[in-house]
Amino acid sequence: MIFDGHSDIFTDVTIKRLLGETQVIKNRHLQRLRRGQIEGGCFVLWIDPPYDVNPAVRLDALLRAVKDEMAECEEAVIVRNIAEIQAAKAADKFYILTGMEGLSGIGEDVDRLYELYDFGVRHAMLTWNEQNALATGVQGDFSRGLTSLGRKALEIMQQKKMIVDVSHLNDRSFWDVIDTVRTPILASHSNVRTLANVSRNLADDQLLAIRDTNGLIGLNSFNIFVSPNTNEQDVDHLIKHASYIADKIGVEHLGFGFDFFEFLSSDSVSGFSPQEVPYTVGLEDCSKVPNMVTKMKAAGFTDKELEMIAYGNWHNLIRKVVG
Repeated sequence: MIFDGHSDIFTDVTIKRLLGETQVIKNRHLQRLRRGQIEGGCFVLWIDPPYDVNPAVRLDALLRAVKDEMAECEEAVIVRNIAEIQAAKAADKFYILTGMEGLSGIGEDVDRLYELYDFGVRHAMLTWNEQNALATGVQGDFSRGLTSLGRKALEIMQQKKMIVDVSHLNDRSFWDVIDTVRTPILASHSNVRTLANVSRNLADDQLLAIRDTNGLIGLNSFNIFVSPNTNEQDVDHLIKHASYIADKIGVEHLGFGFDFFEFLSSDSVSGFSPQEVPYTVGLEDCSKVPNMVTKMKAAGFTDKELEMIAYGNWHNLIRKVVG
């Protein structure tokens, strides 16, 4: 079975519920997740454009939508630690670790992290692509890093045993986080910059720094993070990223963070038309994940290593940081 360490399904839940739908996970997603042998994942609260112009309002809408959705969804459950994951698996329920894809929604009020923790959030990135009151994303000022408020936010996250995620940070903020955080660091959905030279991917020294925190990197299926060449944006080339990470820092630091969002593009949310969905060929949606696992085995990954990558390493990270 598989743990997907980065999913935007809660964004779809919010969009659909605001249009009057209910049971979005059950009716729109669960069957496809099961075909993909995905048993659980980290579902993030993301301030999606164009709602990022007023992030606090969008965050409140996300929280309301997720609360209402989970209250009526009998097939899935929010989990807050490894014991709740094990209980959900025993009950044959899809389990969701709640995360934050950026904290722009809290503005300068870092004490809202306590409210988010009480809601069930156990993971957070300081930014999406933007720069905000806490830190700087990849589309912000390259010379700007972590702020004093960002350092305070990280202290709260460590106090509350929340996973710190560096995907989407610019390089300056990345290294500031490395210098500040004392727990294992996560890059939930980032690939290798040596193989695809984009700012969202990780340079070799960043891979090594995450390894040295006993952290984890999740493979991302977004096509331009796999290769800049369109004829190489396929599963085989994504597996090259997996092999590179495993060889460079060890398979125990590798997981999945697929970042599927074809279901959002059809709603014109992500800036892509339905004909321009930025998927990797062979990973058009989460139902295709078992095909990738089969190809990884053919590429030389052992059954034990695949079990670690599929869910074991994620569970270990949750156990070490969250409890």
